Amino acid sequence: MIYFLSKYLALFLLKIFFRFHVSSCSSIPQDGPCIIVANHSSYLDPIVIGCASPRRVYFVAKEELFRNPVASYFLRALGAFPLRRKEVDQVAVKQIFTLLKEGKVVCLFPEGTRNDGAVRDFKPGVVKLLLKVQVPVVVAGICGTYESLPRGRTVPRFSRVAVSFSRLDLSFPQETEQLTQRIRREMEVLIHAGKEIAC
Repeated sequence: MIYFLSKYLALFLLKIFFRFHVSSCSSIPQDGPCIIVANHSSYLDPIVIGCASPRRVYFVAKEELFRNPVASYFLRALGAFPLRRKEVDQVAVKQIFTLLKEGKVVCLFPEGTRNDGAVRDFKPGVVKLLLKVQVPVVVAGICGTYESLPRGRTVPRFSRVAVSFSRLDLSFPQETEQLTQRIRREMEVLIHAGKEIAC
């Protein structure tokens, strides 16, 4: 209940104040497990992905956000679960596998932290996970959130926000580095397309 109330309130605010634009959300499968991989430059990014997806999305979030009991309650209600970033967090990895086995959609931010407006290097563990789970992978490119709420800013500017999606073809064998470069290129293409359309 909290998830859907929050989603539609956030969607309303995004459309009113950020002129929110979504492209190719049909790339997300209608059912079954799926991983969305997206660029990450703002705390707004999970909200954007959650609002754009026609299905409920579960997120990995840094452990520090869960230290406040009230924040922890709402984050978990909204589908987030904690990740210890300084080590291989087996509990978080197990949770990802469990959600995928249940046919859920999980969103990962492969950069591991917020960037400075340009896509950063990916954490190798994320791409290795994609190769291991063998589920559909959808790349998302978000634009406008960095301009609205970059690192260090607490009150958002009302700049235009857009997100575009693309299903990744995993039908042929790939190495970690090869897949990393494919995802990054596709992400940058989607970000550029979003800027041309809406930003």
